[in-house]
Amino acid sequence: MRAVTRFPIVLGLGAVLAGEGVPAWAAQRYEGFWASTKKDCRDQDSANRMSIEGGNRLYWYETRCRASEITADGKLGWKMKLACEGEGEKFRSNPRVSIAADGRLVMDNGPVGQAKRQAYVRCEIPKSR
Repeated sequence: MRAVTRFPIVLGLGAVLAGEGVPAWAAQRYEGFWASTKKDCRDQDSANRMSIEGGNRLYWYETRCRASEITADGKLGWKMKLACEGEGEKFRSNPRVSIAADGRLVMDNGPVGQAKRQAYVRCEIPKSR
């Protein structure tokens, strides 16, 4: 009975380790609300905030993207293929997202921003009562 119970877990873990994708049921470390600064976390209208939801949906002030492919790239890194919409335009992006040692989310070659690299702090959003 134990072998039967462990079998699906081993298959799911094997797929993640092989970089074949992210199981839909597993929350990812990169999910949540992020901003350029803690001050931007408190400003709901800030253009410097973003959220990552459901493991594959990314939202900025005027841009939204959906990841069609997410592959592991190191222990705390992921490569994504994004289809995006923003300001009346549709476009694609292939960023690398990682969690730095200090807990910041780093996005290389992201779909928004002037720089090729953006760093975000995690925002602690209070839960609704």
